[in-house]
Amino acid sequence: MSFTIMDCPNEILLHIFRLACDDDGSTGRALSLVSRSVHELSKEYKYQSIAIIGLPRLVAFAAVLQDLPESNRRIRHLFFSSMAQNTSGGHNRTSEDIQNYRDTCDVFSEVIRVIGPTLVTCQIVFHVARMVTLIPGSCPCLTDLSLIGPFPTLPLAHVYEAPYFPSLRSVTFSSFTDYPTSLFNDIATQAPNLQNLAFYPAEACRNFAGDLASALDAPASPPPAPNPFHVPRSTLPSTLKKVTVSTGTCINPEHRNAYCKQSVQDLMKKRLLCIKENYTQCRVEVVDHDQPQPSPRDALSVWLSRPHD
Repeated sequence: MSFTIMDCPNEILLHIFRLACDDDGSTGRALSLVSRSVHELSKEYKYQSIAIIGLPRLVAFAAVLQDLPESNRRIRHLFFSSMAQNTSGGHNRTSEDIQNYRDTCDVFSEVIRVIGPTLVTCQIVFHVARMVTLIPGSCPCLTDLSLIGPFPTLPLAHVYEAPYFPSLRSVTFSSFTDYPTSLFNDIATQAPNLQNLAFYPAEACRNFAGDLASALDAPASPPPAPNPFHVPRSTLPSTLKKVTVSTGTCINPEHRNAYCKQSVQDLMKKRLLCIKENYTQCRVEVVDHDQPQPSPRDALSVWLSRPHD
């Protein structure tokens, strides 16, 4: 007697579908086309893990979410990029330029609002400044967040209510050149249980090491003598276990202002190493500029190769 996968109990099939739907959404869409019974059984996990490239697809996804019953909106892993992504197959997933910044912000915020209750991991790539420091909506289950691209140029606190991420354990910022003055305060108030914090700027930031030292209440230069009466008052969460900071990418000596940029990078590295040597409340790791950083256009490939739960 022949045996097919559909002869398995539904409980086993559901477990298989949950494990299988952990890519860019291709598996979930394929399962929905197998048969009516597979379509019905797998639809709970169809959008469990999804990658969206470009504003038009984001708008389409927002419309799909509105038509889904709440039980089928279990998006646990989200990748969104406003720029084209290179894939392992050599193809380039294209996206359209953002024509209306506010519309983009509004659509993205609506998507986060809808999927926020179930979201566990999230990676966002923006080639323009984001609207908020983290993401514009509270996510009670979010544990891992990676943000690639520029920080907000202007605070939009009057537009977006400050979100809250009580389960967030890891945050990574990369491919930025400047940052808001509220950065560390936003992290502390919105992610109070954070354990791992990482920064990979596109180039060295002149004041970053000093601002990080202030947020950690750590010395950015060798202290003249230990102060036995000093009480640490870190802005960042006391749960923090590790802070990783890159000094930026390698500077081409042929480029304009190369000497000035190299001086900024050297100073940043010196101050970060001082923090690393003198701060004991958590581990501080300094990533040198000679270690290559993934391109924002390769973010999807990196995200797809992430450890699966």
